[in-house]
Amino acid sequence: MFDCNLKPLTLILFLTFSYPSLISTERYGHRAGDVILGGLFPVHEYGNSRETCGAISEFRGIQRLEAMLFAIEQINNDIHLLPGITLGALILDTCSDDNYALEQSLRFVRSRLASGTCTCVNTSTSDSFHNDNVFGVVGATLSSVSVHVANLLRLFQLPQISYASTTPKLSEASFDYFARTVPSDSNQARAIVDILRHLNFTYVNTIYSHGDYGEGGFREFKRLLKVATVDEDDNHLHVHKKKQRRICIADEQRLKRDASIQEIRTILQTMIDRVKSDVQVRVYVLFVTKEDARKLLQAVKLINVTHRPVLIASDAWGKESSVVIHGETDEIAVGALTLELISMQPVNYDRYFNALKPDLTQISDGENEDNQKPKTIASRNPWFNEFWELRFGCSLKTSIECRNQRLNETNWDSKLQFIVDATYVFAQALHMYFNCSTSSCTNASLNGINGTKLFRLILEQPFSMPDFRQIQFNSERFVPGHYRIYNYRRSNVTSADTNVLPYEYVSVGEWKVGRNERGQLNLDIGAIVWPGSSVYNTSSSSIIPISRCSEPCRVGEVKQFQGDSCCWVCTACNETSIVTGTDENERCEPCQDKYWPTANRTSCYQLEETYIEILSMQALLPIGLSLAGNILTLFVVILFYQKRETPIVKASGKELCFIMLGGIHLCYTMTFPFLLKPHIITCIIQRLGIGLGFSMMYAALLTKTNRIARIFTSAKKQGRLRPQYISPNSQVAICSCLITVQLLLSLLWLAYEHPYVESITHNRFIILKCHMNKHSFLFSLTYNVLLVLICTMYAIRTRKVPENFNETKFIGFTCYTTCIIWLAFLPIYFTADETSRHQVHITTLCVTISLCATVALFCLFSPKVYIILIHPEKNMRLTNQLKAQVNSFKFTSHIPMSTNFPVQEAIIDDGASKSVVNNDTEDVVQPFIVNKSVSFQLGQNNVKPKAKLPSVSSTRDNSNCRSSNDKQKSSFKKYAFDDEDSLNSNSNQGEDIML
Repeated sequence: MFDCNLKPLTLILFLTFSYPSLISTERYGHRAGDVILGGLFPVHEYGNSRETCGAISEFRGIQRLEAMLFAIEQINNDIHLLPGITLGALILDTCSDDNYALEQSLRFVRSRLASGTCTCVNTSTSDSFHNDNVFGVVGATLSSVSVHVANLLRLFQLPQISYASTTPKLSEASFDYFARTVPSDSNQARAIVDILRHLNFTYVNTIYSHGDYGEGGFREFKRLLKVATVDEDDNHLHVHKKKQRRICIADEQRLKRDASIQEIRTILQTMIDRVKSDVQVRVYVLFVTKEDARKLLQAVKLINVTHRPVLIASDAWGKESSVVIHGETDEIAVGALTLELISMQPVNYDRYFNALKPDLTQISDGENEDNQKPKTIASRNPWFNEFWELRFGCSLKTSIECRNQRLNETNWDSKLQFIVDATYVFAQALHMYFNCSTSSCTNASLNGINGTKLFRLILEQPFSMPDFRQIQFNSERFVPGHYRIYNYRRSNVTSADTNVLPYEYVSVGEWKVGRNERGQLNLDIGAIVWPGSSVYNTSSSSIIPISRCSEPCRVGEVKQFQGDSCCWVCTACNETSIVTGTDENERCEPCQDKYWPTANRTSCYQLEETYIEILSMQALLPIGLSLAGNILTLFVVILFYQKRETPIVKASGKELCFIMLGGIHLCYTMTFPFLLKPHIITCIIQRLGIGLGFSMMYAALLTKTNRIARIFTSAKKQGRLRPQYISPNSQVAICSCLITVQLLLSLLWLAYEHPYVESITHNRFIILKCHMNKHSFLFSLTYNVLLVLICTMYAIRTRKVPENFNETKFIGFTCYTTCIIWLAFLPIYFTADETSRHQVHITTLCVTISLCATVALFCLFSPKVYIILIHPEKNMRLTNQLKAQVNSFKFTSHIPMSTNFPVQEAIIDDGASKSVVNNDTEDVVQPFIVNKSVSFQLGQNNVKPKAKLPSVSSTRDNSNCRSSNDKQKSSFKKYAFDDEDSLNSNSNQGEDIML
């Protein structure tokens, strides 16, 4: 506090600055009271270079001033608030000028000094001041005014509560005696950022006014854009987090103080010219005062733009009707979004205000002193008469009718609630300071109120308002508030005047925030009316305008920035990569093995493992072939085992047949290891089984064709030496050696290329398959291909053997068909492998293996099965066939048979071409033709037949054939060796007969 111990230098400086200012002051509002509450209001608009104050302000001046007086009247009428103490007021006009307001505020400081025990000496102006005890100040409106005044009042520890100043600068620690019942522009800037993001406006221009309000709001807006990006990056703890849209400022311009319309037009045109042709910037964020907003609308009308700008303005514009000049700029303002603090109209204030009347005392004083210099007017509201005359357009001095007018105001300023709140906060804090009860304030020292203690109570305690609200200041010394978002547009109400289009502010949303909480935007986009496509097009639009530098990248594309963080080109990532990183550093990051990008390409999810299911359509076909083939193979095996002693089985080489049937069965069975879920064991079985099954089939086939070829090659040379290694045991040994070669090759393949289960990511699935290099697989089949080719060669060489050995044509048909199957299989197999169609790949392989086995089964064994089951009479030995034919003759009963009747060589089959194998040596003799005329010559007994018998003539084919007239006597003698592999083997070893 200031007392007589105040330093002389401070007093000298104070009086030096205060004395001329106080002399020049002509008006101030005063209401007497025990304690005085100061007030600062822009009763007049900002003037010009010649006059400080301009025209009177109805809303921000008179209505707000009367709101403070209304609150003081209610407090004084409340018997429970400051009982026994009357609250007064000292109200000053700021004229929206910070320097003028600072001069006016010196009155608060001098009044505070005068209220103490100190007395000012050597001054003749002491009688011009009230000895007021000012303990706090309500105001001011503009942030720039509040900054200047706060710097002065803090020196004298005088608390100050503003009802409209919102610059974030006033939340700094240096303004330690300043608080406000309105939120900081940090909240307003956050609300604007949320609106831009919600409407997808990512590239905007910004215009702000000179002074703490405009510059402070813009700084906070710019800071929030950076902070929002950092917070978003910090929140990206996982790539699943959704990215927020980044907002950039294309251009920023500051309006100088008292900027003219032409200067603002030049600024706007410069901002438009800087925009590239391929960039769309339609949104302008405004942190401007009401006066600058009015000039800006006029300047927009003068510029030539392709698209009408979209204006998003702060609460300085709000719902102010004076910003828009009706009939001139109202159409330019259509589509603008403005913010206004949500407030409630004070209860009964409308009744109070509309009941006010002019102060007739001022009029009489003025009439009596027309020729004298006007004295200082110190009524409760010395500017009310001026407002009255402006409102009704009359003169109180000359018109009695003007005095009898009545106010009928319905349009109210939006800051009235915050003025009442500030007044009640001071009153309740003073009530706590004096330790007042509900009935009295005992021991209250009205002089020397400690401003530090009082302000501490203001910041720490909650306060109850007349409308039952409760407010409390936060750590930044302001009361968090909510904003209402307005859209300026044509009114739906038709006007009688066709020359003037009615316009109005329509609420389209809210932005709310609690104490120390993040804000929440509620915006009805469908209710917003946007400006037309051009300045000359007055029609409004419901389509959201575009304001961005670059088109958004599609899903799976990354941004490559070009200078500005909101200008980029898009580059696509591959299908297995996601987009990660911040907006400024996006990159393609491939998903891990067995993972696949999500639909929005921001994260990876684990893929489902897939393989051919047993019950799928791709598996049912090969399984059906395999089961049918195995059943038929098992049937043939059982049939051949049962008929293993029959000539047709013996002649086919039963040992080789069983080896071949085993290979066919293995080929059919290989379908299941391929279709089962891949495992290391099934992978090994696949490697070994394919080659082994084919080698068992084709090795046995090769052994058989080789034996036949060697036998007939020896016969053509007319050699009597039997070929080597044609016995059954030899044939099995040769076949086993050929199979062993394939088994060794498969084992070497396993050792060189270890089998394992391979996981292939394809088409958003994990395909499990046994790793099998396609080239290695073909190399493993090369040996079997070689066997098939050799078999084919032998089949071609032996295609003209006699009918008894015409099994070679079935062998040849088997080889030809197998080659065709493999030639058709290879393109399908490799095409499916290249395109990663795994199921087609496996199905084709299984079907091909089964078809190869089926060809071998039907071509080689169906003729034999046919004879065994359908024509068993052909499944007989040679002598049995002979007996059957001989006994069919009528004279057979007259032929004596002897047990030692020698049989040399004969086969009779109605002239059919036959070949004979000598059973002793197994040499092959030349085929011969036996005519139907047969003569039998008796052996040793020389018994003549009673009847003449037909003669037997033997003729040979080609050059070796004898004359048909020659008689050949053939004796059938017993053979010591019987080759069971021939249909011509002799079963009547104890008989001697002669043909």
